[in-house]
Amino acid sequence: MRSFFKWTAVLIALVAIGAAAWFGFDRYQHRFVRTDADLVRLLPPGDLSTFYINIAALRQGGLLHLLTGISPASEKDYTDFVSTTNFDYTRDMDALAGGVSSDGDIFFLIRGRFNWAKLRQFAIAHGGTCEDEACRAPSSKPHRWVNFIRVQPDTVALAISQSASAADLLRPPSRRLQEMPPGDPVWVSLSPSLLKDPSGLPKPLQIFAISMQAAGSVVLSAGQAEHSNEAFTVQLEAAFPNAPSADTTCKQLKIQTQMLKLELAHENHEPNPADLTGLLAAGAFQVGGTRVFGTWPVRKELLAALE
Repeated sequence: MRSFFKWTAVLIALVAIGAAAWFGFDRYQHRFVRTDADLVRLLPPGDLSTFYINIAALRQGGLLHLLTGISPASEKDYTDFVSTTNFDYTRDMDALAGGVSSDGDIFFLIRGRFNWAKLRQFAIAHGGTCEDEACRAPSSKPHRWVNFIRVQPDTVALAISQSASAADLLRPPSRRLQEMPPGDPVWVSLSPSLLKDPSGLPKPLQIFAISMQAAGSVVLSAGQAEHSNEAFTVQLEAAFPNAPSADTTCKQLKIQTQMLKLELAHENHEPNPADLTGLLAAGAFQVGGTRVFGTWPVRKELLAALE
């Protein structure tokens, strides 16, 4: 009899373990975000400038301070959000995909660790409402809303827009991508409307965007450094409708880089590795069929100057 109870207990334990494993596998199968590429797939289609940042990789590589310098850490909205929700991107965020429309709508897919109860508390405390897995609250700017949706326990969709339901555009199912996004930890894809009207960009980037206006897609990414005095390399891949357009653009980029060097020489200056002159003057470009490839090595002196 004792043996019977022993084997019965073992059988029950095995069934429980099997059920737990099946439940975990089933939950994983029905998750919409399994990889960081899935974050990009959830962004709405259309004329968006999109970007991706692998926060976990930057944190592990000791480069997270580059984002800290441009974080909204001093903004009251951000400090209120952190104090209410106990969420800080430098600690709790692992990956971020986003998109910005020409109308100023901003979309984010965020993978990390969240306390959904505190997120709901933040929305309600700021005059908002929550229903099921979605919350909305008025922004600090007039006629704009912050709304967010829990996609799954480790992923939140967030939209800042004139529409109080813009985050609904980020709901699964995922869309199909024409091209897989780069595998680099940081990249940005410029929208056609931004290339046609780059007036909101800094002057050096305006010149670059104008050169790219004939391109069908323009992606800038951060890749591995090639030399020990470099932190990483900014890489360009732009696709054009035909080879002559790609060749013309490549020549323009080379001419612009040479003109910058000549202008600095005329003013008795050398390209400074600690500022943008050193970065832009080091650009190298080549054409391959209908695509233009470029690289700008980012020196460690430039990163030190940005800290």
